[in-house]
Amino acid sequence: MSRFEGKGVVVTGGAQGMGRAIAEAFVSEGARVVLGDLNEDGVKSTAAELGGGDGAVGLHCNVTSASEVSDFVDAAIDHLGAIDIFVNNAGTITMSKMVDISEADWDLVMDVNAKGVFLCTRAVVPHMLERKSGAIVNIASQAGKRGYKLFTHYCASKAAVIVFTKAVALEIAPDVRINCVCPGIVNTDMMEREYEWEQAMTGEAKESIKTRWMSGIPMGRFQEPEHVAGVALFLASDDASEMTGQAINVTGGMIME
Repeated sequence: MSRFEGKGVVVTGGAQGMGRAIAEAFVSEGARVVLGDLNEDGVKSTAAELGGGDGAVGLHCNVTSASEVSDFVDAAIDHLGAIDIFVNNAGTITMSKMVDISEADWDLVMDVNAKGVFLCTRAVVPHMLERKSGAIVNIASQAGKRGYKLFTHYCASKAAVIVFTKAVALEIAPDVRINCVCPGIVNTDMMEREYEWEQAMTGEAKESIKTRWMSGIPMGRFQEPEHVAGVALFLASDDASEMTGQAINVTGGMIME
């Protein structure tokens, strides 16, 4: 039997990138998955590509809205019967020097990356505690463990996710576990946007930027969404039964703490 046969899984930010890869990995292991995303058409299309029907459903979800999150979690419970695993993957990023960050950009990044994790976790934890079972996996970032110029607001939001996870772990143990995955530089559409932003800001060629970024990775390669998905599945599985409040790096060695 697959590790997650019959399990009910929710993945936010599931339309593309890491969220799609995580959802696909759970489906391949026998789980029934509800994907949430602000891009309703995109998430429904992704769910259909993952098999659709009872196995994969895509729903609109704005993780920055408490009422929409509550409705989304209720809809997921109605569809799945129970939520065994919740993956907080929805995230966003912008690039700017700290002195040039607008209040709107600060609020956007903090609202999606930090507040969104809080709202979704707050909504699903009572359901899991009532059942005395469940696992939450938050997608944080290596940027939450160290500073990166041009991403101060993003670093702050991901550091918030990591410490929030540790604090929540103490409140919901021993019945429910919560952990983080901290990806490195992952080969997604978001990374392509970062190339474009840095090119526009500095005039540096894309290949030069890519070489510079790669030089800091001991394994000599960028990460793929599937690498993040594999660790998310591990943290959600019984193999990680003694792990809670952890922030696991998937960075090719860029971060070792």
